[in-house]
Amino acid sequence: MDGWFPGEQSNRAAPAKPFSWSERLGDALVFVVVLSSFYQKSTPGVSQPVLFDLVLIVCMGVFFLLGLKFPRGLVWPVAMWGLVLAGYSIGGMSATYIEKVTSVLQVAAYLVCAFIFFASYVFEAPDRRMRLIFNAYAIAAFVAALTGIAGYFGMIADASGFTGYGRASGTFNDPNVFGPYLIAPILYLGLRLSTARSAKALMLVPALGVLVLALLLSFSRGAWGGFLLSAAVFVGLTLATSRSSAQTYRLVAFSAFMGLLIIGIVGVALSTPKVQELFEQRASLVQDYDVGEAGRFDSQRRAFVMALENPLGIGPEQWAMINKLDTHNVYLNVLVAGGVLSALGFVAFLAMTFVAGKRAIFANGPGQEFLIVAYACLVGHMVEAFIIDVDNWRHLFLLFGMAWGAILATKAMKAAPARSATREPPVLASGFTG
Repeated sequence: MDGWFPGEQSNRAAPAKPFSWSERLGDALVFVVVLSSFYQKSTPGVSQPVLFDLVLIVCMGVFFLLGLKFPRGLVWPVAMWGLVLAGYSIGGMSATYIEKVTSVLQVAAYLVCAFIFFASYVFEAPDRRMRLIFNAYAIAAFVAALTGIAGYFGMIADASGFTGYGRASGTFNDPNVFGPYLIAPILYLGLRLSTARSAKALMLVPALGVLVLALLLSFSRGAWGGFLLSAAVFVGLTLATSRSSAQTYRLVAFSAFMGLLIIGIVGVALSTPKVQELFEQRASLVQDYDVGEAGRFDSQRRAFVMALENPLGIGPEQWAMINKLDTHNVYLNVLVAGGVLSALGFVAFLAMTFVAGKRAIFANGPGQEFLIVAYACLVGHMVEAFIIDVDNWRHLFLLFGMAWGAILATKAMKAAPARSATREPPVLASGFTG
């Protein structure tokens, strides 16, 4: 990982070349797209675009006009998403609330297109472009975190617009989405600090503290657990891929510092009665709304029975309308909505992502350190998916796209020597390319 090993020179770096005007325009557009993700408020219960969606659609159109190419290896993960959408369509044929089916299919198709775009964008220059995306993401998360903190403590007018259920939600509708959104930027700033070679990097510590405090104030149990798991995966993979004992010690020391920082922030926050009271309530693994006949767990049991009785699915959003409660489990939600076909496609996509991602990480490919951040966050999010629906999270598909862009770039790097040995020219066409 470039920068992870002080004094080492990467043998993967290609000679620098001047940026063209189209590359500069493209990078600026992507930066603006990711930056706009700080605001994701919309009418609750209604599928409608936010600024991020509108800017991203324009950005995708510009890139495709400029000749953005799809990596050939992207065919299989996209095909798995195709199975998910096909299952939704088949299950939705007999749906009672057909308007819900149409809305979900449109949103799902858009998110898959976003995944394809980000993967294709990152593939061409993983290290530089993932760094750009994470920089924009960190700034966006910092802005969202500030609004969440200010709203929670009533520091701004109409603070209720930045809280939900008495918890910080910032510029998001739901604190359970706001909290997980902050995890990737926290790990990225942690990466920046742990690889820093200058004291100037300490300027990132206040920003890191703001993000951690906002995550705490979201009072999202899933986000808390997801962060701890993602952080553990990040540290574990980084240690496993380290080739320098000095840097290993450095990471261990930084992890200890992070632990003390988090403990300090939590301790100070808990000194506030308002925070302490809600923390004691939310720290319990099981809440009142989880149990009982109308609780989350019983709802999941009945949804599973419904899925067994309807192997082709009942259509997306139908169970929520029938049951008056979401499944709060994305795997079960996909199964009951699109049947076995959608479930197989979704699980297969995740299996491909985590297996190929791990291989790419240990292959020491381009953008390895950023891939570790994205991979660690995806592990945390998809474990959290057992207790909450994550399939409409915009930042989740951004992370999927970054991960697959780096994965396919690593595969292309490994295949390049073989092509040279056989003198087989690479395939470069306007469709899926290697």
